Amino acid sequence: MSRSKKKSIKSSRPGRWWRKVWVTGLKLAFVILLVLVIYFIYLDSKITSTFSGQKWQVPAQIYGRSLALYPGKYLTQAHLIQELEQLQYRRSQDVTGPGQFSVKGGSVSIFRRSFTYVNGEQIAERFNVEFNRTGISRIVQQGQSLTFAQLEPQLIEHLVSPHQEDRELVRLDLVPTLLKETLLLVEDREFYQHRGVSPLSVLRAFWVNLTAGRTVQGGSTLTQQLAKNMYLTHDRTLWRKINEAFIALVLDYRFSKDQILEAYLNEIYLGQNHATAVHGFGLASRFYFGKPLTELSADQYALLIGVVKGPGYYDPRRFPERAQRRRDLVLRLMFEQELINDAAYQQALAKPIKLVARGQYLNASFPAYMDAVKRELRQLALDPSLTHSGIKVFTYLDPMAQTQAERTVSQLVPEMNKDLEAAMLVVDYQEAAVQALVGGKTAGYAGFNRALEAKRPIGSLIKPAIFLEALAQRGRFTLGTLLDDSPLSLRNNNQDWQPQNFDKRFRGQVSLMRVLADSLNVPTVRLGLQLGMPKIQDALQRLGLERRVTLYPSALLGAVDLSPYELTQLYQTLANNGVHQSLATVQAVTDQYGAVVYQRNSPKTVRYAAEDVYLLHYAMIESTLTGTAQSLARTWPQPTFAGKTGTSSDYRDSWFAGFDQDTLVTVWLGRDDNQSTGLTGGTGALRVFADYFRQKGKHNLIRYMPDNVEWQRFSTNSGLPVPEYCPNSWLLPAHKNSILSMAACD
Repeated sequence: MSRSKKKSIKSSRPGRWWRKVWVTGLKLAFVILLVLVIYFIYLDSKITSTFSGQKWQVPAQIYGRSLALYPGKYLTQAHLIQELEQLQYRRSQDVTGPGQFSVKGGSVSIFRRSFTYVNGEQIAERFNVEFNRTGISRIVQQGQSLTFAQLEPQLIEHLVSPHQEDRELVRLDLVPTLLKETLLLVEDREFYQHRGVSPLSVLRAFWVNLTAGRTVQGGSTLTQQLAKNMYLTHDRTLWRKINEAFIALVLDYRFSKDQILEAYLNEIYLGQNHATAVHGFGLASRFYFGKPLTELSADQYALLIGVVKGPGYYDPRRFPERAQRRRDLVLRLMFEQELINDAAYQQALAKPIKLVARGQYLNASFPAYMDAVKRELRQLALDPSLTHSGIKVFTYLDPMAQTQAERTVSQLVPEMNKDLEAAMLVVDYQEAAVQALVGGKTAGYAGFNRALEAKRPIGSLIKPAIFLEALAQRGRFTLGTLLDDSPLSLRNNNQDWQPQNFDKRFRGQVSLMRVLADSLNVPTVRLGLQLGMPKIQDALQRLGLERRVTLYPSALLGAVDLSPYELTQLYQTLANNGVHQSLATVQAVTDQYGAVVYQRNSPKTVRYAAEDVYLLHYAMIESTLTGTAQSLARTWPQPTFAGKTGTSSDYRDSWFAGFDQDTLVTVWLGRDDNQSTGLTGGTGALRVFADYFRQKGKHNLIRYMPDNVEWQRFSTNSGLPVPEYCPNSWLLPAHKNSILSMAACD
């Protein structure tokens, strides 16, 4: 072979080799491009569907009642101020914005925050509440009198399941401009210019951090941070970083900058509340400061934005000095970029970091009440998809009443006996609304809820049901009717039963009113037997007992096991002039947009005539003045309450249920081992009842005589109606036209 030919062959081999490399490279590039395209299509489909829909599982938000204000309402100025302080309102000389109030003489000026309630959006507005000795006298707004105003309900709890993230969604248009601008300044200055990924930001962050001698800026864009938090793990790998960039590109292509920024504000991790992660600036504002974002100051915005860099490292509760240095650095950037002026900068620097106690952003922890709320929500059987979509549950919880009830029980009960346990309910009986519920003597303890679950003998608290049934039989029984208080022997459960009065004495003939006021056992048993056990069973059902209980003669003295909640339902009907309504903790539920998905509408039904109940109330008021609950009269000499003491066998249970003009309170004391407490209803539960009203305030009970009730004179010797002029007689209310004839004077 010639040299020229060999040379030609040798020269052609490298060319073919490069062509093969080139073709292979093109094929590989095509494959990679194809894979990337497919991967981008996959990411686009996945991210678009999740980002466009419900991005997060948002816990249900539980709220207390909204405090209604109107002329004539029984409310003291001190209680209103206490309510405002618990709502984290700031007392100020000059009320200039929402969340502030001032006090001048007998007037409180309030700039109420805007809020969403059952009845829709309530705008922020300012008004004055004026007081007199009986309560609110006038509400004034810009010189005009208002007939009604209300405060926003207190956020009580987030229903967060274990290890679930907690957040409170905010809308971008409601986020303060200073917060948004500072966030972009520190985390992503070119957010509105780049396409989700910014190589220049990486270089700039590197240079700024190098010249500062410490980390001041991060290289990832907000979009990349959002991608990492929403879709990726926190592993520090190259593949995760590549994925982060890909997702950021998709997000930026598919969604507007404002949508991405709003998602970031709601997604970013900003702290830890025990086992629950705190996400988003809306919740972080409450978690650290107990206020909505709109009410924070420049130094507080700087702290929140500083925490973004490392919520654990810059935790202001664990590392306050480190957090303050970070906050001050953010403040300096705000000043240098003219987001705040020099005076504001110096003022912000001088402020110490002041945080609310961990968990106080939910105002308080009321686990016993929340047990009742959760039970009621289960009974409502709402759409399960709503549970984690940010629904708002508006309850009847009165935080002031709940706090005072817990304080009374936790302070007073251990003084009586360290082994005692307790349960207590506070109810607006006219609306059958449970305002407070205590499940044990240890406030805030999420354990066995005795108010709901402990079924104990109710003792003499059954007696008003018996006497009401008797008084409803017109012409047969009156308050003056004499009942026989003499020894009685019965055969009960194949045993001889001889009921005794508390003091083991017998009094002969005693008026029906005194039997109830003094809680005499033997004549009560005789009365119950006259009526018949089926009538007593019917009375309990009419008053609101929803389950059937087996009654024996011993039940006439309270050998009936009920929970404090069940007993309170009976007394709600008694207190409310015979009008029954099922007790409730939940008033309404709205979805995350404010649309009502549940509104309480339980019917009110008349179970007993008002005139029958009026006669019963007369005797129950007498009990608090001269009967078994007469210790109340030492504090409140005038008629203030109606009530009934109760004690079970061997002093195992101490009960009291009573009410003023607005509020019914039930108290139970006992031991979990069912041993004797050594307490009667009057020496135990009644003390708790009295202390609660002494601290919380009372509204004197007023009962107007119904049209078909009149004063009638009854003989103290025979119990029969007699003429006005008869001696040895007393005036008692009685049904009109139910007395067909009068007896002669004794």
